Amino acid sequence: MQFLLNTQKKNGFVVFNLAGNLNWEGARKLSEVFNEELGRGEKHFLLNLEALKTIASYSLSTILKLSYLAKKQDGSIAIVCPEGNVWDVFYVLEIGKVVPLFPSEEKFWEQGKNAIAK
Repeated sequence: MQFLLNTQKKNGFVVFNLAGNLNWEGARKLSEVFNEELGRGEKHFLLNLEALKTIASYSLSTILKLSYLAKKQDGSIAIVCPEGNVWDVFYVLEIGKVVPLFPSEEKFWEQGKNAIAK
């Protein structure tokens, strides 16, 4: 399955919906679109990985870099990642200590939105 990315604006956040396999090429595309949004003045981001099947190591470093860039601009980033293959990778690497993780987009809007975007 190829990598798919679409964005939408919702409640003051740019939501990135990722699907398929996030490999090197997909990570480059994600970074490119993210930087375009930063250039437009957007500061708060949500990466929705609910439809993501696999993630490559390069993609993990890209996500951490995006988190750094958002914080550098006084922004925020959070990740929606339900249990499964991608969650297992995030859990083992303790990504949640650097970027807040939520099991569903619904949980993010209920619990995390206000704590993340100050």
